Amino acid sequence: MPNENVLAHVFLDAVFTNFEILAQDDPESAALIAGKNVNILFIAGIGGPKATISICDSAIKVTPGNSGNPDIIMFFPFKKWMTNMLSKKGFGIPIPLIMPWKLHKAPGLLTFVKLGDRLDKILQGPNPPKKLKSKLLLNTIAKTIAAVCNYEPESKASADTLHGVAELSIKNGYAVNILFMGGSTMGRNGKPNEADLIMNFKDEDIFLNLADDKIDVMAAICLGDMALEGDLHMGDIVNTYLDKVGTYLQ
Repeated sequence: MPNENVLAHVFLDAVFTNFEILAQDDPESAALIAGKNVNILFIAGIGGPKATISICDSAIKVTPGNSGNPDIIMFFPFKKWMTNMLSKKGFGIPIPLIMPWKLHKAPGLLTFVKLGDRLDKILQGPNPPKKLKSKLLLNTIAKTIAAVCNYEPESKASADTLHGVAELSIKNGYAVNILFMGGSTMGRNGKPNEADLIMNFKDEDIFLNLADDKIDVMAAICLGDMALEGDLHMGDIVNTYLDKVGTYLQ
């Protein structure tokens, strides 16, 4: 059973950041936000985690916490209500808060819903753009691992023993890295200057098939479709976090 606090952070700190990528790399998403300017603050439970989605000048920025002056506040009395709504499983509705003089910003909620539908279509629909789907999944994996390591007690205990950088990358393609700082963990986009552990995939097809459990990891390594190099102790621990990613994103 997923930890609801961790799952809330997974959505706010990991899944939501995919909207930044959509705005940059997906023409359909760029068309959705063209001319829109709105800040939406999501609050998961009283005293719970928060994140702000800012749509401005055809770009999207996702910031942990309350950033700036929100136009709309989506308050969920319970974390589970938010995670249910965003995962489209079970009951979950927010209490939307908007000042009368900001009612003209209300259509921003419809834009958010359409962006969510677009993200679902790319990640779960047929015939997705492979490079974009791979980029979105790698981003989600790195930042979900960070959320799990920072907020799930069992995973935090092991992550706090790690110091270094793990890289997940596609050969001649997109890369992400996870920075373990012996007390906190950060998921970042791009290749690091140096990595203690490297998980490299031959191409997008191999990565997507592994993500969908269509290919066995050991078979991929034996066939040269996936390379694992560096600190194998860190690799064993990171592998347990990858299993957790599946639990929280199922």
